[in-house]
Amino acid sequence: MLLTTSSRVIATMALTRVAPLALPAATRVRPLCMLLPPHLEDMKEELTSGEAQLFDVREPGEAEAGMLRDATLVPLSALQDGRLSASQMESAGIDKTKLTYVHCAAGIRVHYAAPILEAIGFERVVPLQEGYASLVKFGFEEK
Repeated sequence: MLLTTSSRVIATMALTRVAPLALPAATRVRPLCMLLPPHLEDMKEELTSGEAQLFDVREPGEAEAGMLRDATLVPLSALQDGRLSASQMESAGIDKTKLTYVHCAAGIRVHYAAPILEAIGFERVVPLQEGYASLVKFGFEEK
């Protein structure tokens, strides 16, 4: 019987009972489903430390189905038609000087919301390409 190189390696490992490589806990590799892209690792740390804030620019009906624990609902439609002014945001405790991450359902509306937020005085706005469902899958907690 002909064995390919990979088949030989697998057969050899099975016959010799190769023990799994023991690595210190700090160097163990997490499953792919748990790995966060570096920008989301940074965001998680900045939200936890209070350096950043997270805006959800989906509409209220969408947000009723679920929101991230750290997110504040700032609907894109309210930004576009002026129903949500900078002074209203400030009175609600929103800080325009904080790093502001913006997410929506699929990473599209954030590109409309970001320039509006910058125009009303937000200094550092980061539109996220990941939508709500992706952020939940990456382990961001829901309310």
